[in-house]
Amino acid sequence: MKYPVTARRAATCAVAAAALLAAALPASAAGADAKIAPAPSLQVRADRIILQDLVQAGKRLLAVGERGAVLLSDDAGQTWQARFTATNRTLSGLAMADALHGVAVGHGGAVLTTADGGNSWQTVAADAAGKDSLLGVLHAGGQRYVAWGAFGLYLESDDGGASWTRRQPLGADFDRHISQVLASGPDWLLVGESGTLARSPDGGKTWQTLASPYPGSYFGALAAADGALLAFGMRGNIYRSADHGASWTKIDSGTSLALMRGSRLADGRLVLVGNAGLLAVSADNGSSFTLSKTARGKGLAQIVQTSGLHGGGLVAVGEAGVEQVSLAKPGAKGTP
Repeated sequence: MKYPVTARRAATCAVAAAALLAAALPASAAGADAKIAPAPSLQVRADRIILQDLVQAGKRLLAVGERGAVLLSDDAGQTWQARFTATNRTLSGLAMADALHGVAVGHGGAVLTTADGGNSWQTVAADAAGKDSLLGVLHAGGQRYVAWGAFGLYLESDDGGASWTRRQPLGADFDRHISQVLASGPDWLLVGESGTLARSPDGGKTWQTLASPYPGSYFGALAAADGALLAFGMRGNIYRSADHGASWTKIDSGTSLALMRGSRLADGRLVLVGNAGLLAVSADNGSSFTLSKTARGKGLAQIVQTSGLHGGGLVAVGEAGVEQVSLAKPGAKGTP
């Protein structure tokens, strides 16, 4: 069956891509002790640029966003330095293998690599992507990366991002937008447009489509400390699975705002972020959520808890650039 491509769907893709991020893996990457040069003193107003993704690599935070921008922080997000890459396309996803090596992806099939902690970036000719937009990227161990995006685009690299091969994990006719690929050990979960759910039991080598309880689009996925999986997206929809995706339970999120991405904190709590500065926090592995909003009330695309930096604070990125985030005390109720 060939899925229809409509103007409305293309517009939806453009809006979603502007808010989606790459991966819900733990924020700190390996190689924290690697030596990297400190970022130069070219500081920027990090609240004046739209950012799409955020990761921690060693003691550095890296964020990517509009017009090919890369921002670096060596002080837990207090100050930022800019790296404007050779592309002016929006960068929507970022993954670091360690404190030095990583891959950024973006609109128009843009792929860039770094080998010095983000200080410099090299453009890769990823012909396999064509002109379709990449929405996220995942480091899958060693030299392997996986990237995904619009109209079923799914790429793999086994050489650190230098070259890419296009795959069709859900079949040749699949052309829904892929929002996120979540790696939780050997079990991977793929979520996307129009209720797309798929599971891989072998680290992305083979995939099987899952029956979706929801026909709308999922924007993100997250694994809880007890092994449960969450898939979430449009209109505040959250679904939870305790059996590797075989069945799903709808969770009352208490909001109709879109949920974009999330992170699991060191204490096991789950934090989902979304439109209008929404923060949805769960202290019971995703069975229930408490809501609050950031002071700015601008859309959020990703959140990470800094590891080993100034007490492990929370940093988010989105429509208002970078924000330092404080969560409501357990038991407090919000009214988003």
